[in-house]
Amino acid sequence: MTREIVELYASLFVHCRSYYAVQQRDGSYRPSRQPLTLALLASHLQGRFTLGTYVVDRAGYCSFAVFDADSEDGLERLALLARVLVEQDIFLILEASRRGGHGWVHFKQPIQAVVVRTWLLPYAQAFGMELYPKQDEVRADGFGSLVRLPLGVHRRSGGWYPFVVVSDGRLLVPVGETVAACCLWAGEQVQRVSVPCEVEESVYEENNGEVVAFGAGQLGRGMIRAWCREQDIVEVIGRYTLLDRRGVGRCPLPGHHYRGDARPSLQVFGGDDPHWYCYTWGRAGDVFDFLRLFHGLSVREAWERLQQGMLF
Repeated sequence: MTREIVELYASLFVHCRSYYAVQQRDGSYRPSRQPLTLALLASHLQGRFTLGTYVVDRAGYCSFAVFDADSEDGLERLALLARVLVEQDIFLILEASRRGGHGWVHFKQPIQAVVVRTWLLPYAQAFGMELYPKQDEVRADGFGSLVRLPLGVHRRSGGWYPFVVVSDGRLLVPVGETVAACCLWAGEQVQRVSVPCEVEESVYEENNGEVVAFGAGQLGRGMIRAWCREQDIVEVIGRYTLLDRRGVGRCPLPGHHYRGDARPSLQVFGGDDPHWYCYTWGRAGDVFDFLRLFHGLSVREAWERLQQGMLF
């Protein structure tokens, strides 16, 4: 397995790189809080062990969604779903599994899980299958929406399962005979999609009792996320509260520490999954969320001040 193939595979099927899970012999998974490296992914593809990946990061975003049809006719139902979705310019990569199959949808940029579920869950429900992500958000100190990484050996069945396509004879056939061939095929066939504007318009974020819509002609979370990627979250939040070497400090956000944050409850995480989490409040967010909450601003007000260089 070449490094180029493993890197291609990682770019398609891994969103959260800071943690992963290892499948056990009975099919269950044991989470690991260690980084998911290319060496680990290579071992997965070579069948040495089997890994699972988490669809949603701790800031609430995902780079793909997975339809899970866990039944004997699951692949057939996924193929029917793919025919429906392609008419909406949504493209599925079909993967066989121990029972049924999976259908992968890849996004042009990371999307909030709540938006993904608003958009795609009705299709899953109509065809009697599950959708990953299974929740709108995850706690900053927890995990959520685990799926088995494709092309690995299922520890319970002992086999690996390829990507499949519908043949001219309407049969579901493998796209390749080897794991490497399946990886290369996926790299050529994945078509990344964007969430429709009308779906974004229907998704709302509650902000101190104010409802703010995102959609056509308005500020989108993709713009905010791109700005957040350019910031050093530890350095920015460190301007508002003293952080120790673990990123722990007193939470300066208003409204929930009524007598002050006597015991430091805020932790800021850098690296591949930058976010903050207040253990007292039970709320997490990105650096933009921190700034707007600190200053008591709506999303649009905070963005406008950032554009004017007035927020921090």
